[in-house]
Amino acid sequence: MKNKNAGKRASTALLIVACCILVLLISGIPSSRKANKQNCIPVTGLVTSIKTGSPGWIIHLKNNPHIFYISSKTNTGLSLQQLEKDIAGKNVQLYTLHSWSPLDPFSSMQQVHRLQIGDQVLFSEF
Repeated sequence: MKNKNAGKRASTALLIVACCILVLLISGIPSSRKANKQNCIPVTGLVTSIKTGSPGWIIHLKNNPHIFYISSKTNTGLSLQQLEKDIAGKNVQLYTLHSWSPLDPFSSMQQVHRLQIGDQVLFSEF
C-alpha cells in the first residue's frame, strides 16, 4: 500500500513540474501583439552608451537600470556608426512594449520599437 501512494505522489510531482516548465516556456515566447504607438510605452533618457550584442544594438540610458535593444532582425537601413553619431550623449525617446515574463520578471531587457530625438524619428517598426 505504501509503494502505491509513493508512486502516485512521484507521478503527481512530476506532472506538476512538467506543467510549470511548460508554462515558463510558453510565457517566454514574445508577444504576438503588433507594436504601434498606442500600445508602446515611451521612455526618455540621456544615451550613455551604444554597443552591439547578441540581441542587436544595445542602448544604455543614464540613471536607468534597464537594457534597451534594437533587434538585429528589424534594424534595416541603420548603421551602428551613424546611430552612435546621431544619439550618443543626447536625450532620446524609446518606445517599448510592456510585456512580462517569469524568465525576466523585472523586464530588465526591453526591445525598442521606435527611436526618436524630439520629432525626428531615427528608427521605427510602425
